[in-house]
Amino acid sequence: HHTDTMASTTPERSPTSLSITKSSAHHTDTMAPVDAPKLYMEPDLLPANYKPTLDKQKTLEAMWSISTLVEARLHADLGVVKCPAPLAFEATSRINDDLDGSEAMRAVGFHVTNIPRDRGVTKTETEAEEYGLDCEVVQSLANWKRVMLTHFGFDVGRGLFCESTSIRKGYKGDVTHSNIASQWDWEVRIDAAMRTETYLRATVDKIWRIIKDAEHMVHTKYGIAPSLPDTIRFTDPEELHAKWPNASIHERETNAVREWGAIFIIGMGWPLKDGSPPEEVRSPSYDDWTLNGDIIVRHPVTGYRHELSSMGIRVDAAAMRKQLAHRGFDALATRPYHKAVLENRLPLSIGGGIGIARLHMLLLQTGHIGEVHVGVWHEAHHDQAKKAGIDLIPDRLLLA
Repeated sequence: HHTDTMASTTPERSPTSLSITKSSAHHTDTMAPVDAPKLYMEPDLLPANYKPTLDKQKTLEAMWSISTLVEARLHADLGVVKCPAPLAFEATSRINDDLDGSEAMRAVGFHVTNIPRDRGVTKTETEAEEYGLDCEVVQSLANWKRVMLTHFGFDVGRGLFCESTSIRKGYKGDVTHSNIASQWDWEVRIDAAMRTETYLRATVDKIWRIIKDAEHMVHTKYGIAPSLPDTIRFTDPEELHAKWPNASIHERETNAVREWGAIFIIGMGWPLKDGSPPEEVRSPSYDDWTLNGDIIVRHPVTGYRHELSSMGIRVDAAAMRKQLAHRGFDALATRPYHKAVLENRLPLSIGGGIGIARLHMLLLQTGHIGEVHVGVWHEAHHDQAKKAGIDLIPDRLLLA
């Protein structure tokens, strides 16, 4: 899902700005130099002359209105019902999302002893642990949702969605990235005949219509001017690379949304034909890298690429085997979840996540995700945001 970092090119208000080249931009997705900058965030990431569109209480009301509309439309348009969401998984099942598989993105772990203790009593003697287990905090529900399609007995064309919260400890916070992620995670059962790009596009169009109708509601109820195009532009990594060959991946995406307003990039995970890196490094375990993609738009305040959703048709046995081999993760084939996919014991499906705070930030045109979301920010982050006119929802008592 959301493993990207935002390119830190200078914000521009025109959706048709010129191509950004590597020589003219900072890159927040590379290792910091030995003499790290004194500012927590690159100054160019912050909006200039910022003023919130709504006051704080009205913002809370508008967030609730957006969420109510979106959840009702997910049910009506995608055929999904709301399901309780886990906060953690038992670790050895490997049902958690490995994100890009790197050490930085490894899930937060903890151990449950399952030993009874009296309240207020600290026991110092050695206690035998019979039922202890290692657990991981959720990173996404991509794999778990597919299992739940069987658990709840959904037919083809029906499924579930969850309001999920996860911890992404490998992220550095900026105006659109938080270590705490909130998503509407959805999954729909399909059959083999539906594993096509045509079906993927039709599903993207349904989600886009929900987003557009939410934008219309915000305009009508709260007076915030629309910024999104009526239709979404379908593209792929090869087209973006050919159009902006000298730009980095995130610069290409920023250029694309400045030109087209909103894009869905089809096919993310495989290297490009010329050997260039993939548009995004994806887990080999859930999406089929030929039938997946991201919805990315231009944020009207920051002027940058703004990822709203990562989704795709899920791997069948052949796709998982091929993708595990490409990433060198063949050993995962023996894990319970992966083995179930390879033995065709799980239903075929399509699914994804829609960033809740990302959508609120977009439609309410806030300058920072922390205005619509409670993250864990360094004090230097709070200070720098405050100087830019951005008042983050705090995770602590902030002393003046």
